[in-house]
Amino acid sequence: MAFGVGTLAAWPREPAALRVDAPTERFSADRALGEVAAWAGGPRVTGTAAQRAAVNGLAARLRTLGFVAEPHEYGRLLNLEASATGDRGEGVWLVAHSDTVRGSPGGADDGLGLAVLVEAARVLSRDGVPARLHLLITDGEEAGLYGAQAFVNDAPNARRLVINVEARGSEGPAYMFQTAGSTPPLLSAWRASGCTAQAGSLARWVYESLPNDTDFTVLRASGAEGYDFALIHGAWRYHTPDDTLAGLDPRAVQQVGDCVVGLAQEWLRGRPAAADSPLAWQQVGPWMVALPTWAVRGAALAGGLLVLAGMRGRGAVGGLLAWIAALALAAAVGTGALTTLVATWPDFLARPAEVEHPEGVYVGAWVIAAASAALSLRVAQRLSRRGAPELVGGWLGGSALCAATGALLAPEAGLVLLPGLFAAGARLHGGGIAAGAARVGAAGLAGAMLGPVLLALPIALTSRALPVLAVVPLLVVPWLLPLRLGASEKAP
Repeated sequence: MAFGVGTLAAWPREPAALRVDAPTERFSADRALGEVAAWAGGPRVTGTAAQRAAVNGLAARLRTLGFVAEPHEYGRLLNLEASATGDRGEGVWLVAHSDTVRGSPGGADDGLGLAVLVEAARVLSRDGVPARLHLLITDGEEAGLYGAQAFVNDAPNARRLVINVEARGSEGPAYMFQTAGSTPPLLSAWRASGCTAQAGSLARWVYESLPNDTDFTVLRASGAEGYDFALIHGAWRYHTPDDTLAGLDPRAVQQVGDCVVGLAQEWLRGRPAAADSPLAWQQVGPWMVALPTWAVRGAALAGGLLVLAGMRGRGAVGGLLAWIAALALAAAVGTGALTTLVATWPDFLARPAEVEHPEGVYVGAWVIAAASAALSLRVAQRLSRRGAPELVGGWLGGSALCAATGALLAPEAGLVLLPGLFAAGARLHGGGIAAGAARVGAAGLAGAMLGPVLLALPIALTSRALPVLAVVPLLVVPWLLPLRLGASEKAP
């Protein structure tokens, strides 16, 4: 219950999309979408007339806003750069790409980025184009990040703060899923900007384990600092004819636009002052929680010891083995289910990113996890002669120790696991008013930090990762299950 309340309190929220008659100093999603509506209805493949027409149209619009907008040709590639004077030096660079894959109109990928950049440029240049503001619209991103690489080769060694806008989906909430550079000043500007996109160091850790790249990858490798934004919900439209401008969620456009404008304004004022130290961080509702990595490791060690102290008796070993068996069972059933889906659902692997409306597959993964948990415990209870509290304590402790180990080895990813780790530790140490209050409080905080992450993880990994999705709940949330450690104890 406490976990659910915490999750609802931190549930991602999107702002209302502002209309075309919104105050001119505000970013408006409707105005942004109107900027690209004339040419975003069809594919814009590198080297085609449609792609060049889009770039020329963007250049003309930016010139009306006071920018010096210059196309740069690199063979078949056509990049566009814009700034106050046409310089290519340091400053704040807003980045998106103009090209699409064949057969897709690219309403979100990357009509989102182009719409956001033009409307953000209008807002930021209302009193004249800031000297340190630049726009980079690349070409050849879909073919292999070629436009970004050509830009870096042609204009190297400048100190740039990059805000890149991408899309693998067409709906919100928006995610800022990776950063580059020193984390403290990036987070200092983030807090001041009022950005409400979902963000966290866990997202970068997950993203870097996936075979995906954006222009930001190239720019980061060149030494640039900054932020990489994307939409991931509605990924079934990605790189398909369904990726139309009409399918792009205006609220998501508003959220990304507000973030881009806010962050750009903060960095145009100057580099935020902040101590330079490694941080683990996570957006929790409207707040950004950040801890030094050494503090995460220390908390993980303390929580792990608390859990170990609560795993009493020989029966805990049987519970631990039952938890391991549940992992194996969930992985096996998830693999079987995925194989069955691929064999019986002709379109399961047809779309580039995700099946259409995959929510049922996500729910199926959680059902597999819950059934595997229940079965493993039932079998262990029948085989064991030890007391049920010892057995269940070992079962819960396995997940908690896994969380502690993860936070010790990868504190950037493990920050979100800490509240659940301490909820498990409090639960394993029995009843009492103080223990109950600690358990409920920790479970609520765990819901606020971990709940939105767990619900976004299937969308990030997609239904093709069904075996992994079936295992993940058993790795991080068994302490939430209504398992009884004693005659009078109930789950929070």
